[in-house]
Amino acid sequence: MCSICKSDRNVIKRGFYRRPSDQKKVQRYFCKACRISFSEQTFAVDYRQQKRWLNQSCFLTLCSGVSQRRAAYVFQVVPRTISRRVKRFGEICEKNLANYRESRAKVSEVQFDELETFIHTKLKPVTIPIAVEKKTRKVLALSIGNIGAKGHLKQISLQRYGRRPSERLSALKTMAKDLKTCIAPKARIGSDRCPLYPKLVREYYPEATHYTCKGLRGAVVGLGELKKAAFDPIFSLNHTYAMFRDNLKTLSRRTWATAKSKDKLLFLLNIYAWFHNLWLDRKLAKPRLAVFDG
Repeated sequence: MCSICKSDRNVIKRGFYRRPSDQKKVQRYFCKACRISFSEQTFAVDYRQQKRWLNQSCFLTLCSGVSQRRAAYVFQVVPRTISRRVKRFGEICEKNLANYRESRAKVSEVQFDELETFIHTKLKPVTIPIAVEKKTRKVLALSIGNIGAKGHLKQISLQRYGRRPSERLSALKTMAKDLKTCIAPKARIGSDRCPLYPKLVREYYPEATHYTCKGLRGAVVGLGELKKAAFDPIFSLNHTYAMFRDNLKTLSRRTWATAKSKDKLLFLLNIYAWFHNLWLDRKLAKPRLAVFDG
């Protein structure tokens, strides 16, 4: 298929070439309509990469509680090499999650809530709405948005960085819109008792049943999403949040490996969300980065 006009009928084969990085033989193609040449490598995950051997190991390492700089040290590459892969992996995993939502059967019970962290400094907090399927704990949709600092940090944040418009509602709506593609009309939706959630559920899922539970206090340190209680009605959600914090270094508590931009953090979230779903899928012995087309 042509990379420009997306046509198959005008495409013909036009020889081969040897890839310099590993001497692999790659098929060339030519589109008679667009008059452009391309190859089978054009559509690959590792298009125009020199260190292709690094991709799978880097994908697994980033989802295993290792920072980008430490990953660069382990693989003996410059940090920029890892940073570029984070962007590419994040874009691929975001598309994979979208294709997964569209191809899977409608979900009957979902739980959602917000995870809070920060960008660069605690004076720049962000909220991360995440929705998971209750039965399997698979991540279905996520988003990210800026929020204002709280408590004693609020005034300091205003003095240093000015007023930061809250994107909490828009982030929740983005997550709800994405989730709508894979949720059953009369599904059960669980959350805590945040006053924003009932209106959001009525707007996007008018036929769904929304149940709420009182938010329980977690541990003071460590994985705060694992609640200190005998029974947690939204255990699937809180357990997933705890896994996000444990396996993504930028979300770990009391860490200096913080994200420097909202886009980069979203890339990492999508990477781990896709890894998390692959890990829970017992048909795959080892999660692998690949394009998912249903």
